[in-house]
Amino acid sequence: MKVLLADDAEVVRLLIGRFVESLGHQLILANDGIEAVEQCMAEQPDMVLMDMLMPRLDGPEAGRQIKQRMSARWVPIVLITAVEEVTKLADAMEIGADDYLLKPVNFRILEAKIKAIERTVELNRKVREQAEKLAGYFDRAEEEKRVARHLMEQLVNRERLSDPQLHSWIAPAESLSGDLVAAARTPGQVLHLMLADGIGHGLTAALNVLPLTQPFYAMTERGFALTDILMEMHRKVRQVLPVGRFVAVAFVAVDFVKRTIEVWNGGIPELQLYDDRGGVLKRWPSRHLPLGILPIDALELETERYQFNRRANLVLCSDGLLEARNEVGEAFGVIRLGLACGGRPAAEALTRTVDMLSDFLGGASCHDDVSLAIVDLDPDAVLPLPEHVEVGELPQIAGEARWRYVLSLGAEELKTLHTVPLIMGFISQVKPLTQAHADIFLILTELFVNAVDHGLLELSSAIKEGTDGMEVYLAERARRLVALREGRVEIELAGYDLGGRTMLRIRVADSGAGFDWSWQEAPDTLRPSGRGIALVNALCASLRFFGNGNTVEACYLTRQAL
Repeated sequence: MKVLLADDAEVVRLLIGRFVESLGHQLILANDGIEAVEQCMAEQPDMVLMDMLMPRLDGPEAGRQIKQRMSARWVPIVLITAVEEVTKLADAMEIGADDYLLKPVNFRILEAKIKAIERTVELNRKVREQAEKLAGYFDRAEEEKRVARHLMEQLVNRERLSDPQLHSWIAPAESLSGDLVAAARTPGQVLHLMLADGIGHGLTAALNVLPLTQPFYAMTERGFALTDILMEMHRKVRQVLPVGRFVAVAFVAVDFVKRTIEVWNGGIPELQLYDDRGGVLKRWPSRHLPLGILPIDALELETERYQFNRRANLVLCSDGLLEARNEVGEAFGVIRLGLACGGRPAAEALTRTVDMLSDFLGGASCHDDVSLAIVDLDPDAVLPLPEHVEVGELPQIAGEARWRYVLSLGAEELKTLHTVPLIMGFISQVKPLTQAHADIFLILTELFVNAVDHGLLELSSAIKEGTDGMEVYLAERARRLVALREGRVEIELAGYDLGGRTMLRIRVADSGAGFDWSWQEAPDTLRPSGRGIALVNALCASLRFFGNGNTVEACYLTRQAL
């Protein structure tokens, strides 16, 4: 150790100093209190032996100044004194001294005190080093959290959560949340909503849900179906996360045009649908395992569909909300959630739930991440049909098309290929059509589905009527598609320059029996889907059927000049 000895008597400095050096310590000398303070600042000793009564500055005051200036580092101070008055010794201990030694000095006691202080100094040094390491770990952890938080915000695309029909809230148990709420619209304006809950909370749980964001947004943007996106997310989780890690997910697709809800729930608490009077219209309990548990090919993709015809609130939440407990151990529960969300507008329902949870907890914190998403199922919240593009008589197309895209699909390809998203991948790279991405998706989807469903599979739209009509229709469609052995759909896209604007011509032909496309005389069971064709007709400059109705040509004209 480095020991500072301060005493105005040279003989004391000589005797005690030699003894300290004989113990193997480095000695620093000072003649009075002022020198003691100065030497302490300059030499940074490990302990101080100091006379109580010294000229210029006495021992207790020197000790107080040393303690004040060395506040970040503990330096034990032992006063050497002939004063035996208890009050003065107590006063000295209060203002700066840590111990005292009476004169004449007993060197055996001095040695014992030095050794005791040496042990304490060593322990203090280790504590200080550990504190510095912990501070370093804390700084690095905070930086990692800051970066992770930034990545989460970028990958979650929070601006997309501003959808007018969606209201959401996340409250992390720590600085980062293992819950994730993601939402986006397909090119056909179907709302995709995902609520995911990773194991645990904090940074580790947040990292668990990150693999879901890229396939969710990228595939939704290209118009992939809910089940296709689920499969890709499951594959990502299996590939990226270590064994034993999985993510509970609820995935909802809301089609405001068809007024349908499609739900897949793997490990999330029961989804609730509340009507405008507070009653429960429908519940969707978890029927599947979370993503990442089953082998890739074993994931069950069966979804549930529901037709809504009146305004309601679709409520999704993580178990952190329902299992939040107050000071007496009572859980927040589904009943309170229903009281908050039923019978009131979605935005008000969200605010009410947050306020009720805060009052319920009484200032306590949740032990788990909390997330809540409420979809306002308003049957009137649909995009109106665009006005028909009046361009008069389309001029005769002269010359070759600037480009052509041709796709011919047989029965096996129709069963496996994601045709419309595949074509949209090409369309997204044609610069003049960039702003028309959503329109073209709607046109392609309607014409392709009509060709497959009504042309090859000979399905009647009348099947969709009734409470479970859509479920029956989709089940029959799946059955007939699996059984399809012959049939073909030809799709041709061509781009033309037309008066400084781009015209996209889409031809879709199927090998089916066709139908009477003069639908004013055709029976309802054979008419094309009414709103779908009306939408295509409104979007396009022209829409024509040929032959027996199994060839259709749509001409779409961009609204801006090149």
